[in-house]
Amino acid sequence: MKFAEYFTDKNHFTFLDEVRAGDEPWSALNSIGSMVDDFVCHEKGHLPGDFEKFLYFNYAPMPDGVSEDRSIMIMRTAFTHSPVCDSDLKIYIGPGTVLETGVVIKGPCVIGERCEIRHGAYIRGNVIVGDECVIGHATEVKNSIIMDNSNAGHFNYLGDSIMGSYCNLGAGTILANLKFRTREEILSGKIRNIRTNSHTGQMIGSDRNKLGAVIGDFTEIGCNTVVLPGALVGSDCWIYPNTTVNRGVYPPGSVIRGKGALDLEIVKRKSI
Repeated sequence: MKFAEYFTDKNHFTFLDEVRAGDEPWSALNSIGSMVDDFVCHEKGHLPGDFEKFLYFNYAPMPDGVSEDRSIMIMRTAFTHSPVCDSDLKIYIGPGTVLETGVVIKGPCVIGERCEIRHGAYIRGNVIVGDECVIGHATEVKNSIIMDNSNAGHFNYLGDSIMGSYCNLGAGTILANLKFRTREEILSGKIRNIRTNSHTGQMIGSDRNKLGAVIGDFTEIGCNTVVLPGALVGSDCWIYPNTTVNRGVYPPGSVIRGKGALDLEIVKRKSI
């Protein structure tokens, strides 16, 4: 699986080298936390006082006595005139980014420059968002990477996924990350690793029990589309609205249209 099929030479995402360093397109999902740690440690600092007046700090120890919920909620619309960084919360927000009322952000998290984070967005931790991105109303992002100039503008979910540059998710698009479980898996809490189809049609393991999608640069996804766990969609693809995209590899430049439940038609785009 060649990274060039997903992330093109037009992609200038800050962490692109780290994303390409893994063996598989989804490998970087295992190291988002460390990437954020390194970045925030280099930037250092705490939330400036003139920014804190826009925030509410959430803190609650969990019943297990070990974990805790630490996050910030934007209480009124804030604009970052300069970089905002808190080493303790492991949150960094670049200059020129707008955060509307009701946004919730958990660290580790890096949000780039000149982004628009809209009302009700929920950034659940282990998230990297590039420059000039939109995270929209009622959109939830968890353990995912969104590269520069990409939009998840309305009612989207991105779980354990990587979205390239210049992508757009139509309203209601879901990048699902959890497959159906057996009764034994539900009761034991132990979930089998997700498998996907390679270029040759062979099944390969991901070594992850939660895996969403990898979406290549310049790919557009229509409204109310569900991308199932383990889908690897190349660059320059179009996915029509109301389509269910099964796991597996979709070549760059594909048009993907639903013909029934999981019966897809895949054709080559005439122009890119």
